Amino acid sequence: MADEPEAGLNGDTSGAQNGAQDAIQGAEPMVHAHAQYIKDFSFENPDALDSIDESGDAPEVSFNCAVESRKLSDATHEVVLKFEGKAMRGGKALFLVALDYAGLFTFDNVPPEHEDGVINVHCPTMLFPFARNIIANVTRDGGYPQLLIDIIDFNAMYAASLAENAGQAENTET
Repeated sequence: MADEPEAGLNGDTSGAQNGAQDAIQGAEPMVHAHAQYIKDFSFENPDALDSIDESGDAPEVSFNCAVESRKLSDATHEVVLKFEGKAMRGGKALFLVALDYAGLFTFDNVPPEHEDGVINVHCPTMLFPFARNIIANVTRDGGYPQLLIDIIDFNAMYAASLAENAGQAENTET
């Protein structure tokens, strides 16, 4: 029955009708994640035997995250989450961890003025849970309690970056 509209989820035909309307008005923006992978990874446990002694003070844990990207073609981008963290106790490093976790993304119908936001907010948000899990597992396997990184608000991080860049541009103009 070629004349009947295709059924969507639960037999709903409105998806096919909406698809036809999208074709008329322009297709919806889509972000496709093709691959995720570890680009670079390091875990150092310099004083493993000393770190097992739990009688000391709680370690001071610091963590940094950055987003980098590079355009591979008109619609394809590699987005990299760069994490660096360390735990210190009494001036000694308990562990050091660095992870560059990347994803390969293709954009369909994303307006050029929105690409930067998608690269710096949407794509890192998709990658974050996987990178967080890798770091949690390696710290546990290194003999420490799992380091569960707090959820990162990439939207706020991107907004702060835009504000900082605007401030720098303003300072160079004066």
